Amino acid sequence: MFGTLIGIFLTSTGIFIAADTVLWGSTAPNPTRGEKTCTPGERSVAVFEGWYGDGLYLFKHFHDMCQTMARSQKSLSLEAQADMLIQKLRQTYRDHTGPLPSHTASLPPPSSKHIASIAVAGFDGPTPIVTVRELRWDKNRKGQWQLLAERVGKQSFQGCGAKFIGEVGIAALLLDTSAHFEQEKHRPDVRAANRANTLSKEDDCISSSFSMEDAKGLYMIAIRMTIDHGKEFQIENGAVGGRLHMVTIPKTGPMAEESIDPEQYLK
Repeated sequence: MFGTLIGIFLTSTGIFIAADTVLWGSTAPNPTRGEKTCTPGERSVAVFEGWYGDGLYLFKHFHDMCQTMARSQKSLSLEAQADMLIQKLRQTYRDHTGPLPSHTASLPPPSSKHIASIAVAGFDGPTPIVTVRELRWDKNRKGQWQLLAERVGKQSFQGCGAKFIGEVGIAALLLDTSAHFEQEKHRPDVRAANRANTLSKEDDCISSSFSMEDAKGLYMIAIRMTIDHGKEFQIENGAVGGRLHMVTIPKTGPMAEESIDPEQYLK
């Protein structure tokens, strides 16, 4: 079962990463809670989104791998961190599911091609980078299923940026120019999020006013709107939310972490 909304933002003052804490297993009747972020490097943050499985084994393995990488004396690039995480999860998932028939008419569990996404954000010298990997099933030309772990996106400082991972449909509609949620767009916090979203698309991010506080407001309104309107988009009640775990990586200096309780964004 899927359900999460993660936000990663490149701002004029650094990188802002945020994730909700709801975890669903494939057979769990109710969600549990857990942080979807980890720190594989001194100034990098990784996030996990996807299918957690019985016993949340992929989620737990993600954190185990992050802790191992964080303790390592070997310095890895952001790309190498992402590659290592997704390849380890690929092997874990393969070991758990076992071999599949070469030819099958239906998708393998969890009834979706998409299994999980890994994103790693941080600085490569002075340059902020976000690199994303996906673990998914797909068929080759012979109709045989194969388990892929591929890079599916990258952001750097050619401009500012706002990237959502997970249940992104409502966030995308809320911030575009369509007629959806027209009444919501009259709210001051939604208007502020719209302005922040526009600033996040500026090419010259260094001189932009798009700040970490703008990014935080943009993420929190996206979370709230997803909770408020999720049923309209077949998002199961409770699939997104809980405590929000937020991490900021400034251009220089240590990372800072913050947790936001639901009452602070569901007012």
